[in-house]
Amino acid sequence: MSDRTAFIDLIERAERSHPACPECGSTVVAIARDGAIWLECPTLAEPRPFLRQLIRLDFEVAHSRSLLLDESEALAA
Repeated sequence: MSDRTAFIDLIERAERSHPACPECGSTVVAIARDGAIWLECPTLAEPRPFLRQLIRLDFEVAHSRSLLLDESEALAA
């Protein structure tokens, strides 16, 4: 149970320290994907046609995405 509390604390601290995407201002969220937990801009999950990206100069690399915890770290805890 303490590992679970530690993981939740890690996510909450990361959300407090980086509350919004610097590119678009959207509130970042914790997302589980591919055996890891990421803190990222929710707009990254939206379809991004290349032409729209080019016109708006809105590229994925500018949006917030950071790895909080991967599967190997979770198993070691």
